[in-house]
Amino acid sequence: MRPAETMAARQMTLPGWTPENQARLGKSHVFLAGVGGVGGVVAQYLAMAGVGEMTLVHEGVLEIPDLNRQTLMELSGLGKSRVGQASERLARQVPACRITAIDARVSGWMEPLVASADLLVDARTNFEERFLLGRLARKAGKPLVFAAMNGMEGMVVPLGPEKGPCLECLFPEGDPAWDPLGFPVLGAVSGVIGSMAAILAIRILSGYGRNPMSQMTFFEGMNLSTRFFKISQNRRCAACREGPLQQAADHEKPWRGQ
Repeated sequence: MRPAETMAARQMTLPGWTPENQARLGKSHVFLAGVGGVGGVVAQYLAMAGVGEMTLVHEGVLEIPDLNRQTLMELSGLGKSRVGQASERLARQVPACRITAIDARVSGWMEPLVASADLLVDARTNFEERFLLGRLARKAGKPLVFAAMNGMEGMVVPLGPEKGPCLECLFPEGDPAWDPLGFPVLGAVSGVIGSMAAILAIRILSGYGRNPMSQMTFFEGMNLSTRFFKISQNRRCAACREGPLQQAADHEKPWRGQ
């Protein structure tokens, strides 16, 4: 029995979980933008669930304030690439999962990588990258799981690959008050939102349970409550009218690891 199969043995006893569900995970490729507090948790749970391949995208090096939430990082990694550390840690935890690490922002030149994935997870901290990733997902016809947190709150939203609302339907102007480098973070809230996003991704990839699309789940950490909202397409959405963003390829060659 391979390590990935051993790790998955307990989840395969879930009511209704079949070998076919597990096989779909093993053949899946996930494009994950962001390996910080939310994205790092997503990456760990997807790898341990048996996802066969992940492309991790995150720009920048580790700093002290990151360590209250970024579970794939260690103090010894200060000043080093965060996505590089995440890749190395995951490779030790789950050698069967194939990891490609890219130290860069989400950019138009990543379109072929998006197209090769089965699902995208958006765990970035700025709407410029989020909107671009959303448009690339629509163009490639791929489902996307949006995950975000701020302070004691967070939300997850699964978005379908073609019909239904896009990210810009939900947040037409982004959030001008959101400072991506200065919003408050309780690390445990990041873990909750990352776990929720991982559950959605696993369900979509494996086909386990009913289709979870078209619903926003909002988590409130002060009273540990969740609220659910049905979401629909905004007929005035510029992104839906214009179609996927046509951005010129970025010819820079960022650090990449395998």
